[in-house]
Amino acid sequence: MNLTDNDEALEEARSAAVRAFAQQLGVSQVESEITCVGTKPFLSLKVGQAAPVYDKALRETYKRLPRESLFRGRTVLEYLKPDSFPKSFEADVLLGLLGRSTKTIARPDAPGISVPFVPFQNREDELIIQPATHLIWGRRGVEKSTLIMRGVELLRASGSPCAVMDMQRYEQRTDDSLVTDVLADVAEAFAGAAELQDARGGAANSVLEFRRFSEGMLKGTISAERATVALHRIVSTFTAAIGKDGFLFLDDFHYIDERHQPALLRAVYGSLKGAGAWLKVAGVKSLLNHYDPKRKLGLQIPGDAQSIPLDLTLMDPVTAANHLRAILDTFLKFIGVKGMGAVVAEDAFRRLVWANAGVPRDFLQSFAGAIRHARRANRKKVVVTDVNLAIGEFGQQKLSDMERDAHNEKNALRMALETIEAFCFDDKKINAFLFRHGVDLPYRFIQTLSDLRLIHVLHQTITPHKAGERFEAYMLDYSLFTGFRRRPGVREMRPADGKQFKVTELRKIPILPTDRIERVLREAGGS
Repeated sequence: MNLTDNDEALEEARSAAVRAFAQQLGVSQVESEITCVGTKPFLSLKVGQAAPVYDKALRETYKRLPRESLFRGRTVLEYLKPDSFPKSFEADVLLGLLGRSTKTIARPDAPGISVPFVPFQNREDELIIQPATHLIWGRRGVEKSTLIMRGVELLRASGSPCAVMDMQRYEQRTDDSLVTDVLADVAEAFAGAAELQDARGGAANSVLEFRRFSEGMLKGTISAERATVALHRIVSTFTAAIGKDGFLFLDDFHYIDERHQPALLRAVYGSLKGAGAWLKVAGVKSLLNHYDPKRKLGLQIPGDAQSIPLDLTLMDPVTAANHLRAILDTFLKFIGVKGMGAVVAEDAFRRLVWANAGVPRDFLQSFAGAIRHARRANRKKVVVTDVNLAIGEFGQQKLSDMERDAHNEKNALRMALETIEAFCFDDKKINAFLFRHGVDLPYRFIQTLSDLRLIHVLHQTITPHKAGERFEAYMLDYSLFTGFRRRPGVREMRPADGKQFKVTELRKIPILPTDRIERVLREAGGS
C-alpha cells in the first residue's frame, strides 16, 4: 500500500505504534510496513526470530495506543532471520535489555521490559522477604539492587507495603540535619507505599499522618529528639490498620559518610523496631560502618540484624560461571536465541567470567561492549579479542566508581592501587600478589579495593612460609592490563584445570610488602 499526502492519519498512527513498540524494546527504530487486507490497513513490524520479548512488547504497545488508533489490534510481527548476530535486530534489543538491567540503583517501577528473574545461587530472594532486619552486602555489581527489586516484587504481590530509598542522594552530607532529612524522606516513602496500599482500603489516614510527619520534620515543628518515637507511632498504626508488616529498603547505604552511618541506622531502625516494619540495608561491605562499638550506635550482628552476603568470587569459579551462564541464557532465550554458541564463543564466555571475577553487572556490561566490538569487526559472534577490548575500556569506569563510592579516601586508594600495579606489572611481571591478613589500615584498604572490583580475591588462607602466617591471594582486575591498557610480558594467573587453583600454585605468588601500602597511605593522609 502506497501512502499519499492524504494519508496523514495513517502515517501518524504508524509512527505512534512503531514508537511505542521501540520504546518497550529500548531501541531507536523498528522497520515497518503497512499492508491492506480488504479495506483495512495492517501494520507489520519487522523483527528477528520469534521471541517472548516481542510478544510482550506488542501487548504493552496495544495498552499504550488510544482506542481510536487505526493499528490497535491490527499490528503483526514479521520475522527476519539474521545472518550475523552482532549486527542483528536481536543484538539491538539485547543491548537495550542489558542497559536497563545493569542500572546501579534499585527502581522497582522502572519503565520498559525487563528480563525474567534468575534465582540467586543460595536463594537469597527467599531470605530478603522474611520479617527480619538484614544487611545486604558484597562487592559493587553483585546484584544487591536486583535482590531489592525482587524482594519488593514478591512482597507487594503478597500485599505487604514496601518503601525503597536511594541513599546516594545523601552522599557527602555531614551536617547535623542529615538524620532529620532522612527520617522525613522515610515518612514520605512510606506515604507512597500507603497510597498503593489504600487501594485495598484502610490506609488513607496513614498517608496523611506520614506526610504531616515529613512536613513537620522539615519545618522544625517536630524535634530531632522526638522524631524516632513519633515516626514509630505512625508506622505502628499503619501496619496494625492493614494487618501487614511493612518493609523499608535502603539501597547503596555506603554513600552515607562513614562517621554518620551508625547514628543514622539507629534512628531509622528505632522508628521501625516493634512497629511491625523491617529494615533492609544494602551496600559495599568494606564501606559499611553498621556499628560503632565506642558509642554503641547502629546495628549489631546477629543481635539487631542478619547478614546476606552476595559475593560469588573466583574462590569458587565453577559456581560463579554457572550463575553467569544461567543469567546470560535467560537474556538470550528472552530474545529468541536458544543456544549461547550462536552468540559468543565458549572461550570468550570463559574469559568474560574470569576477567570480571564473577561479578554479574560487570560481566553483562563487558558482554555488551564485546558485542559492539564484534559488530564493528563484522564478526558472526563474539570472540576473545572482542572481550579483551571491552574489558580494557571498562577500566576507567571502575576507577570512576571508586572515586564516587569512596570519595573520602579516593586519593589514598588510587595511590595504593598504583603501588600494587607497579609491584606486580613492573617488578614481578605477574597479575597477582599475596598480602598479609590483618585488621590494620593497609589490609582495610586492600579489602576496599577488592569490594570496588579493582583487585579480586583468589584464596583467603595461604601460608607461604610457616604455619600461623596467613596471607590472602589477589588478582588485579583485567581492565588494568588488557585491551587498550595492555601490559606486555605480564603472566596471568589462571587455574590449570579451569576450575580452582591449587594451594601450591598460589604459594609461589610474590608477597606485596605491607610497608609499601603503609608508606603511600601516610603520603596520602589515609585514615
